[in-house]
Amino acid sequence: MRQFYSSIVLLILLVLSGCFTKEEKPSENGILKLESLELLKYDSGNPNNGRTQESSPWNHVFKSDAVLKIKNTATGAEYSLNYDANAFSGSEQVTIPYGDYTYTTEVTGSAYENYLPYKASGNFRMNVPVLLIKLDAETEYGLVTVENTNVKPSPILIDGQQISMNLVGNYYYKYVLKDKAPVLEIIENVFGNTIRRSLSIAAYKHYNYVVRISDGSGKVIELVLKDFELIEEEILVNVGTVPTSYAPTLVSALNVELSESSGLALFAGKLWTINDSGNENIIYEMDPVNGNMGRKVRVTNAVNVDWESMAQSETHLFVGDFGNNSGNRKDLTILKIEKSSLLASDAVTAEKINFSYPDQTSFVSALNSNNFDCEAFYFQNDSLHLFTKNWVDNKTKYYTLSSQPGERVAKYKMDFDTQGLVTAADINQNTGEIVLLGYQNLGLSSQSFVWLLSGYAGSQIFSGKKSKINLGSPAVLGQTEGIFLNNDNTGYISSERIQLGGFTVPAKLLAFDFKAFF
Repeated sequence: MRQFYSSIVLLILLVLSGCFTKEEKPSENGILKLESLELLKYDSGNPNNGRTQESSPWNHVFKSDAVLKIKNTATGAEYSLNYDANAFSGSEQVTIPYGDYTYTTEVTGSAYENYLPYKASGNFRMNVPVLLIKLDAETEYGLVTVENTNVKPSPILIDGQQISMNLVGNYYYKYVLKDKAPVLEIIENVFGNTIRRSLSIAAYKHYNYVVRISDGSGKVIELVLKDFELIEEEILVNVGTVPTSYAPTLVSALNVELSESSGLALFAGKLWTINDSGNENIIYEMDPVNGNMGRKVRVTNAVNVDWESMAQSETHLFVGDFGNNSGNRKDLTILKIEKSSLLASDAVTAEKINFSYPDQTSFVSALNSNNFDCEAFYFQNDSLHLFTKNWVDNKTKYYTLSSQPGERVAKYKMDFDTQGLVTAADINQNTGEIVLLGYQNLGLSSQSFVWLLSGYAGSQIFSGKKSKINLGSPAVLGQTEGIFLNNDNTGYISSERIQLGGFTVPAKLLAFDFKAFF
């Protein structure tokens, strides 16, 4: 009987247990959401250099269709999350099981992009219903911007091709891969001049440019970013007239050993010069502050037939042995010398560029009566740019020539009426602005002069703004023969000694400031 009652009780318990819902296990999934993306790594220096605040009118431009890849470290299960780094809305989310995870995301790009390429990786633990994570990203790109003020659309970057810049808000921009070295070209809308800047791009650097009209005042750009180091330049456009005359400042008379100074270069904090025909095969060092002569470096494998000008690249000094007063030389040569050798030794050897003119067919001697004399050249874009001293028509012919050693034929480009004899030339490597130095051959009425060339298109160097400035009489200055132009458009002129009747005008070192004239 007892067994019967036990069975009845068990049956009742089973019935009652069916009247209750089975208790569910706690959830083991969570929601992963993206909160933001931040660029945190800096290559060097203080990341706040040049900044006064973290807010900025510029927001980085990102690619709108990026993917976050997620992997469970225990199971190997993979998940993905699509997101737009330009605007995190809160809807970027994915449901995943509790556990430990790694994540990666990478947005790639070409050398020049309209968005910022980056990559990010990290890990997290999912153990809450909702988890917010921040992507700590790295990039190998820098940013170039140009304020859309006083410029003609649109600025371009030149690196073997022309790369247009996009406009967002009030800025043209481009993201550029580190170690690229493009040329930024801007056309200002006051005179239509072309302005160029040579860039060297580093990651996490922001290169910002603004064109301002020169009014005696200026303000540095107010564009600031919290994650890129700001490097900025204000480009002033001079709206004033260029004077017809300008008196360079005397630095000093030159040592008598430099009485026929015929070229100028400046590097390693020193000026360098040469004497012209009939003198020794020596390159002389000078102090730019007082003109005092320093070291003398002999070129052991060359003679000074008629050294007339100097040009320089980052690594080499070029000496033009192309003086040709009689127009009959067939041994025109440019010496190419490593700067490091000049700085290390008092004796150097030179590589040689031997060349001829494509339009010279006659080599009959015509002293001071030919158009194939040359005393002026500069280096730019792996080429040498030569300007003749035309005794017959007082013009100059412009040629280009490879800077590599060997036998060469110069390429004729164009000519220009300089209204006198051109004796030296130089170029601002940053802006492309050019100076041509010379003098008129009119006896006591002679004037030394300089032509300023700017705002030209491409290689058409005489197509832009051209200004001629008289520097004064050779009876005061000496015969102006060498010129060097700094990147800020200041510089130096050297002259050689001249004899006038019963008195002598010594060779001189002169300084100038043309910043306000271009």
